[in-house]
Amino acid sequence: MRSPTSPSPTASTSRSPTWRSGSTRARWWSCKTTLLKTIAGLLAAANGAKLTFADQDLTTLQPHEIVEAGIALVPEGRGIFAELTVRENLMLGAYAARARAGEQKMLADVLAVFPRLSERLGQAVGTMSGGEQQMVAIGRALMSAPEILLLDEPSLGLSPLLTKELFAALRRVRASGLGILLVEQNVRACLAIADRGRIAGEGRASTLAADAGVQRAFLGGNRLLEPRPLKPSRVTVIDNHARARASATPLLTVDDQSAPQPTQQGKAAPMNAINLLIGGKDRPASRDAVYERSNPISGEVASTVAAASVDDAAAAFPVWSALGPNERRARLNKAADILASKAQEFTHLMMAEIGATAGWAGFNVMLAAGMLREAAAMTTQITGEVIPTDKPNNLAMAFREPVGVVLGIAPWNAPVILGVRAVAMPLACGNTVVLKASEVSPGVHRLIGQCLAEAGLGDGVVNVVTNAPEDAPAIVEALIGHTAVRRVNFTGSTRVGRVIAQIAARHLKRTLLELGGKAPLVILDDADLDEAVKAAAFGAYMNQGQICMSTERIVIDESVADAFVEKFAAKAKSLPSGDPRKGEVVLGSLVAPQAADRVNALIADSIAKGAKLVCGGVMPGTILPATILDHVTPNMRIYGEESFGPVVTVVRVGSADEAVRVANDTEYGLAAAVFGRDISRALSVARRIESGICHINAPTVHDEPQMPFGGMKASGYGRFGGKAAIDEFTELRWVTIQTGPRPYPF
Repeated sequence: MRSPTSPSPTASTSRSPTWRSGSTRARWWSCKTTLLKTIAGLLAAANGAKLTFADQDLTTLQPHEIVEAGIALVPEGRGIFAELTVRENLMLGAYAARARAGEQKMLADVLAVFPRLSERLGQAVGTMSGGEQQMVAIGRALMSAPEILLLDEPSLGLSPLLTKELFAALRRVRASGLGILLVEQNVRACLAIADRGRIAGEGRASTLAADAGVQRAFLGGNRLLEPRPLKPSRVTVIDNHARARASATPLLTVDDQSAPQPTQQGKAAPMNAINLLIGGKDRPASRDAVYERSNPISGEVASTVAAASVDDAAAAFPVWSALGPNERRARLNKAADILASKAQEFTHLMMAEIGATAGWAGFNVMLAAGMLREAAAMTTQITGEVIPTDKPNNLAMAFREPVGVVLGIAPWNAPVILGVRAVAMPLACGNTVVLKASEVSPGVHRLIGQCLAEAGLGDGVVNVVTNAPEDAPAIVEALIGHTAVRRVNFTGSTRVGRVIAQIAARHLKRTLLELGGKAPLVILDDADLDEAVKAAAFGAYMNQGQICMSTERIVIDESVADAFVEKFAAKAKSLPSGDPRKGEVVLGSLVAPQAADRVNALIADSIAKGAKLVCGGVMPGTILPATILDHVTPNMRIYGEESFGPVVTVVRVGSADEAVRVANDTEYGLAAAVFGRDISRALSVARRIESGICHINAPTVHDEPQMPFGGMKASGYGRFGGKAAIDEFTELRWVTIQTGPRPYPF
């Protein structure tokens, strides 16, 4: 990063920039975006200031002449041409005479820096994610063969993972010898690619302006002028831990070897910093507290994360609820498009935070986009009715109206699907939402909020709150108890669901709960075993069995059990497992070492009590193979406990009636499935199983946006999805109009 440590003249190489200012006052004013635009010839230099580069007076040159001189600007907002393809945008940069002779080499060099662009040369730039558009904008500037690259807030609006990828690319650019002058709030990322430099201080802008060490570093030497008055907003260093954040005022980064050492809050840490999304703005936690989420396989920090109030959601409610249904529909459909366009970002985050496979991540994004579109379609289906009344001259009606602020608490296992589900129908019904992100997948849930914000729903319509795991009980209680919150929906374990229900009951808040499961797959004696094997493998091992609908128990007629188990074992043994970051696998990692330990303990307990291990078994680490336990009995822990891992049990029965009894022998009642060729008989069995969902000749894992999704017993109550969810997120109001005289008894 060849940028001067002060505005005074420098001369490090024959082609290094020399910046000369006409007055000290100009030095103070010509910082950041204004400076970059002035260098690029887009703004006139203030007070007769003079800027020279390689002995050329830049203030006398037109912008295109400055490009020919070797300086290229990537402005804030990127300035790409959305209708043109990636190739067309890049080649626009090669119009500089200095670049034309080697434009094909320049293109190859750009694609080497940003390899993902090589796959998208024919794609319209407007259909790409913000991070990819930023890569195109930088690539276009590089195509002009510059000697100095000016970058204005290149990471603005990007996800942490794309920010990391972008700065890795800039590091490669820097290593090639190209000079970079960068205006950027991500201080640690900047310093990682700079020639030298360190943070000289942090605090309020007014405090820093009066700090002699900061003045010496920023202005070079003695105090030369009285600084202009600054607003009393806080200026802090955003480190990679997100331990300190900035509000409205941009950050001040200075280079001074004699300045005080940064505080403990300013120490370097990993890149993926997750802020809150409150009132449409990135915000820190109120105490600047953070926690780390580690990759379950490697232990590397996947993200560092920031809890806040819901006042912004309450303030935004009148505007959002007053929008017409078609406007809400349009914005939700736009959000679906944006979410789908960020599939790669979601995939990277899911792999990093929960060890998911690429296939599971892609399915998450696809279904979640469908949920947003289904919610958009529901905006015109929120209807009322006219009710017959015995009162003369009276018109009685029932209206459905939005409730206000809805709190959605989403889990980590299907983070895009369940994060979107927590907010989509509440938004469609005219509510504003607060999404309390999972402590395990905060980056994914924060990216959902970003997609909704980019769709233009409005400031405060969607808010994303994160918290450290140890703070969860207090944060959840505070959010539920907040006077603005009118409804709560929670997806997660039955244990936590009971706590949520108790807190909500104390505050008389209505809740929608989708909790744990012990999904049985019943195989009758006339079942198509080949189809049953496919359904069992998919239901048991998709996402390593970490789905509320996962097939946990196969209840099978003993007359066909041996044949089924043989076929099922062959299928399970064929499923590859491994680190999803290193290649395509069916089974990736469990979410944490503790989860693997628990699954291993259940397997070991079953084997010790007489179960037959057909395949798989106890393994070290978080990547477990597909496991089948046969001859499981009620005295084994795994018979009743939800494993939430890649292990399925086989319970043999002697009749359809016994199959129903065993299927119902659990506290849970979410999903189930029945296999049998006699559809009438299979339907009869399905109707006797105590579950909110049951599929015939299909797997237990099955979800669609328009379906009423929810459970019975300890699996919760209420229904997500389609028209069924309208009742959950609206108030039904009885309104009458007296159209004529009404008789009264007195």
